[in-house]
Amino acid sequence: MLAARIAIEDGLCLLLDVDDIDRVLQFSPPQDGGIQLRRKRQMLLEGLAASLQLVDPLGKSGHAVGLAPNDDLVFLRLVSLPKGRKLLFRYIQLLFPGGELARIVCMAIFRHLRFLFGGLPSDKGAAETTIDLAKTVSTCVNGMDLRALSACLVAVVCSSEQPPLRPLGSPAGDGASIILKSVLERATELLTDPHVAGKCSMPNRALWQASFDEFFSLLTKYCLSKYETIIQSIFSQTQPGTEIISSESTRAISREMPVELLRASLPHTDEHQRSFY
Repeated sequence: MLAARIAIEDGLCLLLDVDDIDRVLQFSPPQDGGIQLRRKRQMLLEGLAASLQLVDPLGKSGHAVGLAPNDDLVFLRLVSLPKGRKLLFRYIQLLFPGGELARIVCMAIFRHLRFLFGGLPSDKGAAETTIDLAKTVSTCVNGMDLRALSACLVAVVCSSEQPPLRPLGSPAGDGASIILKSVLERATELLTDPHVAGKCSMPNRALWQASFDEFFSLLTKYCLSKYETIIQSIFSQTQPGTEIISSESTRAISREMPVELLRASLPHTDEHQRSFY
């Protein structure tokens, strides 16, 4: 892990250079308007993405490309360390939310929601870093367009990891749900706000709907499985009785079911999907 720690320190130093550029642009802008500094800033940020060996599943042509099992190995090694997660959320803070680089970084995060947010670390500092990462990704998502949001949902659906779909406020950690809820709510905003809805092209709308349908299928399968587990647990612990079972199941559902994700999904569902509710 020594190499990972060195890479993290190098990355943090690089981000300090970006901070310096931002300060110059803000307080002492050069005569050329900062064109060269902005170019250097972008090169530094792209360089960090290269050092993380982040793969763009959409490819330069915009068409999907396959991912090899070890494509995210360097990324996962770095973010397995608390300081690596700190590097990641600082990196995201410096990216333009609507840019391709932000999409590529966020897709890597969405591919590994369980790895990153499967549970809160016992160490207080590490737990706070994980929470900060979730908040930062959520903020970044709120600046994305519909195409990028679709790509993020595709990353979740195509991941080999089952995302930790928990209710907000879960003591086990709710980072993944916070991020996914932000994706759904941002898409709702883009598709319903008359000031921006007209900018969403039909191909991007179709891509979003297809991505959402796959995600909703994953979400409902999880919820049905969780519901069955809850009911079986109640039957095994209490005497059968309609009122008791109803009361216990209501409490268990609010405690364990990702109801906020179901609620945020509702604007994107069709009549058949709404029958689940």
